[in-house]
Amino acid sequence: MSAKAFLGIVPVFGFGGLAIYLYRVNDSMGGVASQQLMPIILALGALSLLFSLPILFKLLRLALAKPRGAKMPNGARGDFDPDGAISRYLEKKAAGGASFEVPDSAAPRPVFGRKPA
Repeated sequence: MSAKAFLGIVPVFGFGGLAIYLYRVNDSMGGVASQQLMPIILALGALSLLFSLPILFKLLRLALAKPRGAKMPNGARGDFDPDGAISRYLEKKAAGGASFEVPDSAAPRPVFGRKPA
């Protein structure tokens, strides 16, 4: 789980937990403060639901996502032929076409900062 997803869950549990707590406090007092607490409880529940929507959409997208790699039948390699690529390289190397030049390490390089004495 990434840090962003974890930080997205924190307000959901915070607002939802506070709403449940206030509902239980109101219930334990016999519903005396229901007129004063119910709008707060509903607002906290709405905030919790609002913050949970992006997480739910991410989970839904993750559940419905197609696998990234294309499934190939057993033994199939697709269009790329590795043996052919190696044989072409070896043919070029034998013909002298695959020569690589090594750069001269003693070539002058730009100097930044203080100039050497």
